[in-house]
Parts: sequence; C-alpha cells; structure tokens
Amino acid sequence: MHNPRHLLPPLNALRTFEAAARHGSFKMAAEELCVTQAAVSRQIQTLEDFYGLKMFMRGNRKVQLTSDGHAIYLAASSALQQIATASRELRRRNSLDYLALITTTAFAQLWLMPRLKQLRAQHPEIQLHLLSAEGNPDYQERFSAAVTLGLEEHPHYLAEYLFSEEIFPVCTPGFLEQHPQISSLEGLMSVTLLNLSASHWKARLWVPVDWSFWLKQLGVDASMRKATMDFSHFSMLLDAVQEEVGVGLAWRHLVQPQLDAGTLVRPTNETFLADDRKHYFVYRRDLAGSIEMQILRAWLVEQTQVLREQFIDSEELPPRGRLTPPQ
Repeated sequence: MHNPRHLLPPLNALRTFEAAARHGSFKMAAEELCVTQAAVSRQIQTLEDFYGLKMFMRGNRKVQLTSDGHAIYLAASSALQQIATASRELRRRNSLDYLALITTTAFAQLWLMPRLKQLRAQHPEIQLHLLSAEGNPDYQERFSAAVTLGLEEHPHYLAEYLFSEEIFPVCTPGFLEQHPQISSLEGLMSVTLLNLSASHWKARLWVPVDWSFWLKQLGVDASMRKATMDFSHFSMLLDAVQEEVGVGLAWRHLVQPQLDAGTLVRPTNETFLADDRKHYFVYRRDLAGSIEMQILRAWLVEQTQVLREQFIDSEELPPRGRLTPPQ
C-alpha cells in the first residue's frame, strides 16, 4: 500500500518555516524558537530544497511569502494547531487539579510537614491536598494516593515500597543527665516509660509495639519496669517526652529531625529493626500516568532512601527482628 508519509517535508524545517511565516520575520522566529537567525535561514533553505520552490521573497527588513509558500503555510499552521490542541487536552486529562494524599497524623505532622517547603520549591505545579487518618484508607473510597502502613493489594492500585520501621527509646538531654542509669536497658526500668495505648493500634495491620514487646525482642523481662503511661497519639507521646515526663519509644522516620537538632537523644544504643513493618506509597492505577503523581512518587522514594538504607544487611547492624501481621 502506498504510504503518503514519504511526501512529508523535514518536520523541524516545517515548524521553523511556520514560525517565520507567522511573524513575517526570520529574527522573530529565531527568538521564539530560541535559535540563531542563521539557523532559521538554514531550516528555510532545507524546506525550499525539499520542494524545489521558493517559500519567501526576501527584503531588507522583512520577508514575504510566495504563493507556494502561502499554500504550505496554511496547511502547516492548521496541522500544528490541531496537534497543539490535542496535546493540551491530553495533558489536561493526565493532570490533576489537586492531588489528595492520605497519611497518618503522625507521618503528616512529623515527617511530611518539615519537607513541604522543599517540595513546594522543587515542584510548585503540585497542588497537594493532605488528609490524615489513623488507619489505612478503604479501597472502596476510591482514594487517589496514600502512604500506608502495610499493604493490602488491589487490582486498581499500584504500590511503591518506601521504608520499614526502626524503633528505639528517646528522651531529652536534660532527662538523660538527671537519670544517667537509663543508658542501660536495666536502668530504663527505673523511670516512667511512655507507651502508645492499645487503642492506637486497633486500626493497624500489625501487632502493637509497646515497651513490653520492644524489650522482649532484646531479651529483657519487661515485668521489672517501674511505671508506664499511655497516649492515644504519637504526637502527644512526643510532647510528654519533651516535657521530660519519661522515656518514649520512637520511630526513626518521625524523630530524626529532633535527633539531628539535639533536642532528643537516644539514651541506649539498642534498636529494633522491624523489617516486615513496611510503609508504601499506594496510588490509583488510572492516575499513574499523571505528571503530578509521577513527581510525588519519585519525590517520596528519594526522600525515604536514607530510611531504606538502614535495612541493608551488615554484620555491624544492631539487633534486629521481624514482625508479622496478626492472624
């Protein structure tokens, strides 16, 4: 079958010609296309050589289309306009007015908020709508995207692994100075230990991590502890730690800025690397091609890289363990 495409002129030359014809000027075409005026002249010459016809009558300060050039211009202008219209519609369909992201309150407040300014500076085109929930969102709600604790697979959603949890005790430098004995696991038993309450874990896929569980992973009898205090939200627990009420269990991804700033310290070196407690970026399959979703996915993966590196196998890593969802 005859293929008419071999009759098409060099498309870059045609695009350059259309700009020059529209402006009636090689100079203005060069400015629009961000090339030199000489480059425009070469592309016009390429087009004229292809047809064996003159496209322009050249004057001192402006150029004027020949009758042949005018015929090609009308066709080129119409075709390029149709392509531009189709491209605009395609980008509109694959762009979101805003991107709704669901996370836990603790993740939103302590991990995402300190990075929002950076995200806005790097990607001002993203209009983010943040929603907080204490459990993972229901797939029946048809949410756009979420950072989930664990993964329930669904055919209409894709998932990207972000990080696993590392859990260890934290306190203020002042509390450690007042209670130097807490630099050992046995010494921790002599002060108030701050817990997330059982109600906090009801919406989770995983077994609760409290002081009893954490100490058990390290072979310590938790029944020897002096006192505990429970909180329904991690942000409340963290406030109590900073008010020097006691020592709290903390998650690295939630307290790393405070550790870096020195407002919190780790009284002991022991940590629990919970490989199976994985966090994911989950997003709708039909929105995966949107520019905003691609940017957010890449940004979250980049920002959590340091957390994934904690789980690279090494003989120098501190004690670690594995957790599985309750049956």
